[in-house]
Amino acid sequence: MALILVVVGIYLTALAPLHQVRKEAIHIAETKAGVTQVDQFYWDRQRQSYLCVAGTTKDQTRVYVLIRQKTGKVTLLRQAAGISASTARKQAVAAFAPKKVLSVGLSRRGKNVVWDVGYESKSGKLGYVTYDFKTGDQLKAIANL
Repeated sequence: MALILVVVGIYLTALAPLHQVRKEAIHIAETKAGVTQVDQFYWDRQRQSYLCVAGTTKDQTRVYVLIRQKTGKVTLLRQAAGISASTARKQAVAAFAPKKVLSVGLSRRGKNVVWDVGYESKSGKLGYVTYDFKTGDQLKAIANL
């Protein structure tokens, strides 16, 4: 019984930073972008760390609130202006047939907003693919890491 409590304690302690970052991102989305309903949270740490809150504003506009973690700079995007996380995931699965998709996150590459999809290949190697948010075009792919 004591071992179970220790394991649960370690697990909860490990998740604490994620919960804190998520809470802060949601607060920013509510105060700076007027988000009233949160649907999803993404944390892309591939290059520069970006937080993204997907949600709905009080006028029922579905948005992504993209936050650069280091600076707190906020970019507001209408979800209808680009592809969804689900679409990016499906494109990665169709193109690379991974064993498992590990992460999907909204980020920036220069002036472009992009979806980064991380996956594990059937051979156990890691791969990443980047899709342009607006067009859905594949911008970069790295395989066999």
